[in-house]
Amino acid sequence: MNMRKIAIGLLAFALVAPSIASVSLKDKKDKKEKKPKTEKKAKVDNKTKTSKASSSNSPRKVQTINDVEAAILGIEKIVSHTLVEVEPIVQQICESQQTKKSVCPRIYVGAANAFWLKSGVSDTTYALKYIDKAIELDPHYGPAYMLKGDIYKWADDTTVAVNYYKKAIEMAPNDFRTYRKYVEFIGSGLDKIAARALESKGADEEAITEVRKRRTEMEAIYKTAKDFNPTFPYELECARLYTYLSLTTNETQKGIQFFDAAVQDSLDANDYAQRCAMMYQFIIDAKDGNVKLNVYNRIVSVCDSALMRFPTDYYILANGLNYLNGAYTLVKRQNGEALAEYKNKFSTKALEYGERLMATKDTMINNDDIYRYGIALMNRYKQQQGIDVLQELMARPDVDDNTVSKAMNAVCEAYRDLGEYEKAENAYEELIKTLDAKGSLQAGHYQNYALMLESQAEESFGQQMIDTYLKAAKVYERGAEKFPEYAPRFYYFAMEICKNDVLDPDKTHDLAIGPAKKAYDILKNRDSYEGTDATIMNSVCYCLLDYYYNKKKDYPAAKQYVYKYYQLVKGTQYEESFAGILRRRYKMKI
Repeated sequence: MNMRKIAIGLLAFALVAPSIASVSLKDKKDKKEKKPKTEKKAKVDNKTKTSKASSSNSPRKVQTINDVEAAILGIEKIVSHTLVEVEPIVQQICESQQTKKSVCPRIYVGAANAFWLKSGVSDTTYALKYIDKAIELDPHYGPAYMLKGDIYKWADDTTVAVNYYKKAIEMAPNDFRTYRKYVEFIGSGLDKIAARALESKGADEEAITEVRKRRTEMEAIYKTAKDFNPTFPYELECARLYTYLSLTTNETQKGIQFFDAAVQDSLDANDYAQRCAMMYQFIIDAKDGNVKLNVYNRIVSVCDSALMRFPTDYYILANGLNYLNGAYTLVKRQNGEALAEYKNKFSTKALEYGERLMATKDTMINNDDIYRYGIALMNRYKQQQGIDVLQELMARPDVDDNTVSKAMNAVCEAYRDLGEYEKAENAYEELIKTLDAKGSLQAGHYQNYALMLESQAEESFGQQMIDTYLKAAKVYERGAEKFPEYAPRFYYFAMEICKNDVLDPDKTHDLAIGPAKKAYDILKNRDSYEGTDATIMNSVCYCLLDYYYNKKKDYPAAKQYVYKYYQLVKGTQYEESFAGILRRRYKMKI
């Protein structure tokens, strides 16, 4: 081999791992110096025994371990900069770590890994050569078999890979890494199959079967690990499997039970977050409010436990804020002393999580977190502070339209809660204008605006009350024009406002006729009515026939409404009376 190339390679090695070179020179010097024979015969007293017993922690032992890791680092550097033929140099480095009294398979596995992953060409030929050398030095060295399994897995030779993973477990049954590596191999790509199974909602039987089959295999491997070593965290590892491989509610519950059974001090922050996410699934699926409340209480308990161990973790604080806001939303409109306590508990804790999250100034804090913090402030009666937070949020250049919509709506409601109706009205007008321009305006924005005006009217007097009610009715009509699919409902709401005693003290319904006619014209040609539309048509039709037939005595104008109302009440106690009107007044055969 060209000696110049060797020299360049050795120089590179000396530069990246000078400690190895110096130690090797020192070892050579030590070999020349013979120790006195009397030293071998020296008696060992109790003090010397103690010193010998602790020799594993001696500076020389630590230095030896560091030498191996430094040598591997040097090999990785050399292999990654393939300026010369480096394999002989790597061989020389590996041999330098072997002595008559001890062998070091670790250095050969490190070299194999370097050739495979650091060379830039995935050199499996040299990698396998060095793995085989490690096995030759120590046939029971599990990491060598494990790396060999990784290489064959990478080459898609799964049968051979499985055999080497099993061999690694056989050779090192107490090495937890081997079991995890084998499980990782079995679970490769299983997350996508699980997602496919969930999306199919039970229809993709092949995907469901594959997920359950492989999950059972992985659980069995972890069980084997625990059988060999009771300290293996079997429950925690299985719980982690179920965080992404649960296909049913029962399977999710099993995963939660694994988390409950795990040693709690072994959970990391992500485990707590995943545990809460699994529990939240029961809130999504539940229809009973008490069930949802109980689950929220359990989630809050888990979050509080996590916070004690990870007081500044982003995921714990952000998830806790989100769940607590959700819990508050669940109970905020409910009455009763018990729920009042929950409202206070959830809103107080949500603000605590939000303030602690913002205090961390974590770079992962995003617009959703800021929005939730603003809501938490408002829920604790700090509306103005919440408004300030949300207005700053809406000014951010990266905020999306949906967040702007939610934030503006929350600001409107906060002004309403503060009783600052003029600001609330301006905020709603700005909300509608902004969202309409962005194409994200929804019918609910008009409804919330109108409801705010109704609340304002109820707290007003005299002409101000009348004017505000009329504004509310007008907002409903604007919403009906903008969203035709909601028009019957919105015109109905406007009609009901106009029938209010304040606006119609003489019960003439004059103001209600306009929106009532508009709702009627939209619905009149239907053959049948169900649900909300039936309720709306019944009320609208009665309002119109009462106005024209009873109040105005305009029978020709009333005819269509009398007949439509008769169709609506057929089969009820009112059928005959309206049939009589149609026969007598309009000479219609019924």
